[in-house]
Amino acid sequence: MFRFFNLNKWSRLEKNLEQKPNILLSQFSIISVFAAFFQVVNDLWNLNFIAVFLDFIIVFIFLTTYIVNEKGKHLIAKFIFIVLGTGFIFFYASVIPKSIGAYLIFYPILAVIFLIFSNEERQYKYYSVVYVLALLFILELTSYQPFGEINLTEGKSEDTSFYVNMVISLFAMVFSMYNIDVINKQIDEVRLETLKELEQKNEELKLANDELDHFVYSASHDLKAPLSSILGLINIAKYEVKDDKTMDYFVRIENRIERLTLFIKEVIEISRNTRTEIKAEPIELGTLLDEIIENNNYVEGMEKIEFNKNIEFDSPLFTDKARMEVILNNLISNAIKYSDPEKDQSIIDITAKKFKEEYVITITDNGIGIPEDQQEKVFDMFYRGAQSKEGSGLGLYIVKNMLVKLKGEFNLNSQVGEGTKIELTFPVLK
Repeated sequence: MFRFFNLNKWSRLEKNLEQKPNILLSQFSIISVFAAFFQVVNDLWNLNFIAVFLDFIIVFIFLTTYIVNEKGKHLIAKFIFIVLGTGFIFFYASVIPKSIGAYLIFYPILAVIFLIFSNEERQYKYYSVVYVLALLFILELTSYQPFGEINLTEGKSEDTSFYVNMVISLFAMVFSMYNIDVINKQIDEVRLETLKELEQKNEELKLANDELDHFVYSASHDLKAPLSSILGLINIAKYEVKDDKTMDYFVRIENRIERLTLFIKEVIEISRNTRTEIKAEPIELGTLLDEIIENNNYVEGMEKIEFNKNIEFDSPLFTDKARMEVILNNLISNAIKYSDPEKDQSIIDITAKKFKEEYVITITDNGIGIPEDQQEKVFDMFYRGAQSKEGSGLGLYIVKNMLVKLKGEFNLNSQVGEGTKIELTFPVLK
C-alpha cells in the first residue's frame, strides 16, 4: 500500500539524475492536483461553488502539466506550470479575501522553480522567479485588489481555506527542501564515484606510461650497442676493401646507421625528460654555447657561418643543465642545417638576458626560414616540412617538451628567405 505513495512510481520518465528536474515537475504537478482537490472538498463542504469552479481550473492546469511533461515536452510543461499555474493563482488571490491565504502558494512555487529547471535552463529559472515575485508584489502593492474590489466567494470558507492553503504550502516547502537534500546527496555520490574512477584510471595510465617509458628507454639502449659494433665493423672493412663501388655502399650504410643512432639518441632524450626530475644547477652559458658550437663543427656548411654571442649577465644561469644543453644544441644545429646556401655569409646571433625571475635566450639566423603554414607544426612529433633535410622530425618536439618541463615558453617568428627567430623564456630555478 505504501508503494502507492511513492511519487517516483507516478512518473514513467527514466529514473536518473539528468531527468530528476522533470521527474520533480511530475511529482509537484500530482501534489498540486491533490491539493486542489482538497480545496474542492473544503469549498463543497462550505457550499462555496464559485471557489469550487476556480479549484477545478487549477486541477485542469496542473493535470495538463503532468500529461505534457510525461510525454517528454518538458519545457512546455514547465511554462504551463509557472506561467499559467501561477498566473491563475494570482487571479484567484485577487478575487477572494486575503484572509483565505491563496498568496501562501507563491512561496513553495519559488522553491519549486529552483528544482524543476536544469542548469542548461538556468535563464528560464531566473525569468520564472522574477515573474512570480512580480505577481506577488502586485498583490501586495494593491492590497490584493489589482482588479478592484471583487469578492467572488462572498467570504465563505475563509478559516478552513486558510488552513488548507497553509498546510499545502508547508508540505510543498518541506517536500522541496527534502528533494534539494536528496539531489545534493546524489550529486555528491556521483562526484565521489567519478573521482574514484578517475583516480583509478590515472593510476592505470601512470603505470602504463611508466612501463612504456621503461620499455622505450631499455630498447633504445639495447639498440645502441649492436649499431656501434656495426659501425666498427664497417670502419675495419673500409680499410680492407679497395673497390670504389663497395666503398660507396659502406659509406651509405654508415650514414644510415648514424641517422638511426641519432634517432635512438633523441628517443632516449624524450624518455629521460619524462622519467627524470628537474635538477637546478649553475651553468656558465658562454662556455656551454662554445661547446655546442664546437660539437657542430663537422656539420656541412658550418664554415660559412658567423656566430655572434651576447650574454648580458655575468652570473651563472640556474636551470637544468642536461635539458638546457639538449634545447640549445637542437636549436643551434637546426640553424646551421637550414642556413641559406645562396647567401655569401650566414649569421647566427645568440643573445641572453636575465630578469628578476626569468631568463630570455634568443637565437636568430638568416637562413631559409619556415613557411607560415608550417610554423605551428614544426614542434609536433615526427613533423618534417617540405623544406626539411634528412632528420627524424623529433628535434623541435624535444625542445618543446623539455621547455614545458622547465615551465618555460617559446616564441617562433620566421619568414621564408629572411630567416628565423626563436625566443625562449624560462624561470630562474631555485
